[in-house]
Amino acid sequence: MTHQPAEETESGGVPPLEDFDPYNDAFRADPYPEYDRIRSLGGPVYWDYLDSYVVSTHADATAVLADSRMRLQPPDPVAELMATVVPESLRSMSRTLLFTDPPDHTRLRGLTRRPFASPRLGRVLADARELADAILAEALHRGHLEVVDELAFPVSLQAIGDLLGIPRADLPKLRDWGQAMSPAADIPAAPSSIDSAVAAYEAFDDYFAHLARARGENPGEDLFSSLVEAHQQGALSRSELHANAALVFISGHETLVAFTASAFLSFLRNPAQLDLLREHPDLAAAATEEVMRYESPLQLATAGGGRWTAEEVEIGGRTLPAGVRVLTFIGAANRDPAVYDSPDRFDITRPGARHLALGHGLHYCLGAALAKQQGTLLLEALAHWPVRLASEAVGAPEWLPLFMQRRLARLPVTVTPA
Repeated sequence: MTHQPAEETESGGVPPLEDFDPYNDAFRADPYPEYDRIRSLGGPVYWDYLDSYVVSTHADATAVLADSRMRLQPPDPVAELMATVVPESLRSMSRTLLFTDPPDHTRLRGLTRRPFASPRLGRVLADARELADAILAEALHRGHLEVVDELAFPVSLQAIGDLLGIPRADLPKLRDWGQAMSPAADIPAAPSSIDSAVAAYEAFDDYFAHLARARGENPGEDLFSSLVEAHQQGALSRSELHANAALVFISGHETLVAFTASAFLSFLRNPAQLDLLREHPDLAAAATEEVMRYESPLQLATAGGGRWTAEEVEIGGRTLPAGVRVLTFIGAANRDPAVYDSPDRFDITRPGARHLALGHGLHYCLGAALAKQQGTLLLEALAHWPVRLASEAVGAPEWLPLFMQRRLARLPVTVTPA
């Protein structure tokens, strides 16, 4: 089902997005010049590669994410087609917060949000800070740190694992399953990633079945116990229980992993900003917002599905027909010069960031508070870490070969006493 764009006219036609390739090395290293070009086209544009409409300005992105006429669930013909090509086990993920509209989204969000605002969160964050401090102290002793695997993953996995109620000894294997599933959520999913994603989700499904039996007999204060209780009361199906637990685990650590690596890279490239953070550690919260704006962990909203127009919609002065997919380029919106002064400058004193890195509107990230508080505690730890940093990377940093997710594959740094 292809919806060709109307020719651009003064009455609001939609121009095509031409010569756009987000899968090459140059774009992966620095997507922002291309985002500038797309924004310069004004309003939504049509990308024939994915038969989608693209929004890239902050105003249009905000409008799309807040508009109730923009649905996460695709039209029936598209859903029926997807059911024939998406493996059955992966279709369970369509029953998560990431892909559902009200009333299901309202129900699932209500069942999931409570632990993110509970006193338990404070204990989780305190333990995460203690772990981060220990890792940084050990790195100073060794003289080097690989930011992604030695700091970002351990801290983020422990935090979301403790909140969810996953035994710490199990976190490494769940990390591997999560990493196997992420490429299948890209735009488009690489064909070679599907088999690995299926195997990983089946492993998650089996794991959470066993954990549900244990929590049913001996519940705790964790999120998974809360979801098991909802399942026992008939408020949550078995597939919804397992799929949403997998989603919370994956999204709950991947955002912070991407954030941590990008934060270190941004400060390495802007040492005066690191000096400023060390002089004023109280800027850690503002610096967290700026890192999220400057290098958004997610470059597009809501995985590979985007939004679907439930009816004809006007965005940015252009009319989009009913039943089409709209992709929101968050990475572009967060560098919009109409909203941010000198948007390509990394500035931890930037007032009122208003970034969209964690979404907007009804589907604003459930774990936003956790993500921001984790980011802040990591930057506070960095501010008080008495070291000089230098990148060990030779040439350009290595980014994951994904469009949706912007994360460094690794970031080795040398560490010497200040």
